[in-house]
Amino acid sequence: MARKYLVIINPISGTGGKSTLPHLIAEALAPEADAFFISYTRGEGHAAKLAMEAAAHGFDTIIAVGGDGTVNEIAAALYGTHTALGIIPKGSGNGLARAMGIPPDREAEALAIIKAGKYTEIDTGLANGTPFFCTFGVGFDAAVTERYEDAASRGIFTYIKATIDEYLRFEPKSYLITTAEGTFKRKAQLITCANIDQYGSNAYIAPGASPSDGLLDLVILRPVEGLQAAQVAIQLFTKRIRENARLESVRGSSFVIERAEEGIVQIDGESRVMGRRIEIGIEPRSLRLLVP
Repeated sequence: MARKYLVIINPISGTGGKSTLPHLIAEALAPEADAFFISYTRGEGHAAKLAMEAAAHGFDTIIAVGGDGTVNEIAAALYGTHTALGIIPKGSGNGLARAMGIPPDREAEALAIIKAGKYTEIDTGLANGTPFFCTFGVGFDAAVTERYEDAASRGIFTYIKATIDEYLRFEPKSYLITTAEGTFKRKAQLITCANIDQYGSNAYIAPGASPSDGLLDLVILRPVEGLQAAQVAIQLFTKRIRENARLESVRGSSFVIERAEEGIVQIDGESRVMGRRIEIGIEPRSLRLLVP
């Protein structure tokens, strides 16, 4: 069955070039398509506008070419619709793509997945109504995200530097957390609500988390000092973070996180500002995503 494709390319995401991508994408998808268009983003919010307009005009497939920020913006425009999202991962972390088996930096394989047309329905997390599809976080991960965004370059080495620099100055804060089991207070290095198992770049904050079970994993890491940081880093990249004695994890469909003042959060690897009280919820199986 012929399909209608809109390809949305973020020209500044990630570290790799994209000059050959339009030809490669067109060669793979255009010959059998009813409609085929390629657009480039021109700033924040533009990808969402393009996706919403295309969905309203009956496009059945929107393809995001970029990182998790681009994917989030487009997915947030599509969740709750019948339009499917395809991903050609070209970002720094590519968390959602990796979690769903879509290989980064192998465009031909990503295109073959899109062309096959197989989709699954994944959950949409909500933080004070703002959608996320990978992770939402407060504390250390949010602070690192903000520092990384301010860096002059992108890539894994820039991210490592941002992590080290932030660790040297970071002060854990206290939070009031409400789950289905009750309300409790924790001083935490970070609190992450995970819809998938990883932040990106194969750093697994919630091994075993499923994007399609109608639940989120709330992960609390109590303050980390000295050599404990190295242990946490190793466990993140070996899927063993649940072995850390400073980590708590609760699975549920709604949480409330309260803190002393408004501040930075991270949503799918992008920093934003939110208030003192953050209500976390989920819309089960609300986004169609093309997968292997």
